Amino acid sequence: MSVHLDMGQQKCWPFLFGIHMDTNAIIIMELYYNMGKILTEDECMNLGLEVLENKQKGSVALESDTRYYRNSYGGTTPGSWEMLERFTPIVNELTGLSLKPANPYCRIYNNTSTLNPHIDREGLDWTLSICLFTNIDHDWPLFAKIGEEILGFPTRIGEGALMAGRQLEHWREPLVCSDDQYVVQMFLHWSQE
Repeated sequence: MSVHLDMGQQKCWPFLFGIHMDTNAIIIMELYYNMGKILTEDECMNLGLEVLENKQKGSVALESDTRYYRNSYGGTTPGSWEMLERFTPIVNELTGLSLKPANPYCRIYNNTSTLNPHIDREGLDWTLSICLFTNIDHDWPLFAKIGEEILGFPTRIGEGALMAGRQLEHWREPLVCSDDQYVVQMFLHWSQE
């Protein structure tokens, strides 16, 4: 099994091939895009602070489903809904699909946090993962498995990775950092119409 760190900002392979039965056309669709820097430092700071404030208020809460998560906090914020609306036309244009906004979600990862290998649940066909904040002193990539190859998307403030989360198994290894270090991620989800 090989590992490929996707550092580019352009569309990437692989492709999903299919035949549309009504037109006998071959449809080629890319399964992920490394979008590069899509939010400014100030936007990330403001959105990240909003997530932390919502944790204080209790609307971003400890995630208890240990099948998928460990030692992380999650929830939605008003800013995450605004970002979902903002990025919908961009994601539709990039993918060439007519995607419908499903929901946003924000997560705070702490020391020992884990995101276990999974595919997204029904209705969350595409996911854009954006790093809002990190103060860890090493990269902590998001991994995705395509066939026998494993891709790694870097976790850098303001950068986004878009993937077909119902088709690509993805995960993060357990986070190893000090107790005062953490990562704040925003996830924007769309369903395919």
